[in-house]
Formats: sequence, structure tokens, C-alpha cells
Amino acid sequence: MKPVKIAGAGLAGLTLGNALQKAGVPTAIHEASVLPRHRVCGEFICGQGASRLRKLGFGSTLEGALPHQSVNWYLRETKILESRLPTPALGISRYELDKRLAKLFRDNGGQLHERSRLRESSNTDGTVLCSGRRASNSDWIGLKLHCTDLKTTADLELHLGPDAYLGMSAIENGRVNVCALFKQRPELKANRADWIHAYLSVCGLNTLSERIQAGGIDPHSHAGVAGIQFAQSTRSNSTDTLRLGDAYSVIPPFTGNGMSIAIESAEIAFPEVLAYASEQQDWHTTIKKINRRCHSCFSRRLWFAQKLHPWINESKKQQALALLSKLNLLPFRLLYASTH
Repeated sequence: MKPVKIAGAGLAGLTLGNALQKAGVPTAIHEASVLPRHRVCGEFICGQGASRLRKLGFGSTLEGALPHQSVNWYLRETKILESRLPTPALGISRYELDKRLAKLFRDNGGQLHERSRLRESSNTDGTVLCSGRRASNSDWIGLKLHCTDLKTTADLELHLGPDAYLGMSAIENGRVNVCALFKQRPELKANRADWIHAYLSVCGLNTLSERIQAGGIDPHSHAGVAGIQFAQSTRSNSTDTLRLGDAYSVIPPFTGNGMSIAIESAEIAFPEVLAYASEQQDWHTTIKKINRRCHSCFSRRLWFAQKLHPWINESKKQQALALLSKLNLLPFRLLYASTH
């Protein structure tokens, strides 16, 4: 078997690494940071990701994940929608899921090199880039924390405000994930622990901020990332580079489908990378086949998600959402089907 290198121990990298190692392919994952760690993420597997993980034989890593189905949307702290997901989603923290997948990979003989970065310039045959979102000049910032004693009004709460989006959902051990996206405001000055509250306050979501503050914030759970760009980055016919997960594309958070796409992309890539490792096809053919399948699987979702994204942050479109919901004209199930 030819060896495979993976840059990045996120969901895509760890899922693919486990599948390859289980199939007998000597696999090394290089992670620039240390695992486990908190990452900006809704921690909500909505869509096919859980079933794909089980299909690969790693369903045990989802043990204890919470099933979620009820949804409440709020606009400036007024409820505008009460609904249910067509199929239940799963709530589990990236911290716990990454830890379980990393342990499984090591237990199966995989090499996980922490504080080790594979640069794109060193990309060679058998190298898969799962190194997350790339830096951009976007003016959006993502912030996340965990609360230990926060009661939610539904399995998933979505809060909208001027240039702001915040989601809340329960995860393991009685915690609640609070993940937000804001248009950056350079004039705001706050320390790391107060960033979410500063942004919520300037957006007029003071009651929500107070509720989160009273919810028992875990000070070690704070995470943030700037320069988030929601754009598909890989051509479907590319034979130069293989990117999976957020390195392929960052899906807007409104859909809750980011974790699923990372897992799905790894499941799509696995048989082709295995064929390369087994010397059944060359690397360029491998990349081309995977990129075509990813494009076929994700392009429609990404397109719809990008079109929906402005509706969660632009004030006039938010008001239109609220009106459509009030008139029972909001096609919730159609929106879900278009992005999953």
C-alpha cells in the first residue's frame, strides 16, 4: 500500500484517516494545533453526516450525542417561527468528537502528528488537504462558547439581529453550544471572554446576552475566527489539489450542514484514495474523481446556502422572513431539502 498524508485533524481529516487506516493504508495526519480543542462550530450534525460516519464503521464515536428536532427562530428576541426538522439532527461538541476520532485513529495504528503543519507548497501525490478554512478578507467573525446551565426553548434556537446570527443547541454533559456570526465592528473593544456580549449588545440583543451570561459560561470554551469566506473554492475538474471539508468550501451556518459536509466529503473520498493507495489509479485521476463527486454532491447545497445567507443578516430580508413566517408562507421544509 502507498502511504497517505493528511493535512489537518478536523472532521474530514480524522474521518478519512480512520477509514484509510482501518483499510490497511499507512496514514499520517499532521495537525498544526493540539487535540482536542474547542473550534468555532455549531456542533450540530444536521443531514447525512451521522449515517455516513456509521456506514464507515465509526458510529460509536457518536455515543451520547443528543437528538434534536424542534426549532425556534427569533428576530430581535421576538419568536418568528416554531417548527421541526424533517429528520432529527445530533448535538455533540467538536471537542468530544475530535477526541474520540483521534483516539480511534491512534488505536488503529495511525500516526497523528500534533504541532505539525503540512504546507500547501509541499503538496505531493498522496497528500490530502483537510486544513480548514483559508484566510480571506471577509468582514465576518465567528464566535463560540459553551454554557453549563442554559435552558433552551427548543432543541435548536436561532436568533437574528442586525448583521448578526446566533444559534444555541444542547450537547453532551448538560452543556449548550452557543455559536454566533457577526459582521466585524472594528470600533468594538472587548476582551476574549466578552466578545459575544459586546456584539450582542451593539446589535440590540441585550436580553439574549444577559441570558447567556447567566447560563454558566465555561471560560475554557471560548473560540473565535475572523475572515470567514462562504465560497466554493475547488473546480470540479481539478487534478492539482485534493481539498476536503472546510478546505473545500465553508458552508453558511444558517443550514447547520457544515459538520455533515465534512464527514460526507471524507466518505466520498475514501474509496478513491484507497484505489490510489492500492496502485489501481494515479493521484491526478483520484483527485479528479473525488472533486467531480464532491461537486455533484455539494454544489447545489452550497449555491442555495449562499443565496440564503443574506436573509439571516440583512435587516430588510430578516423582516421579510418574519412576515413570510407570520403568513405561513415560509417554505421551511423546502429550504431544508435544498441545503441538505
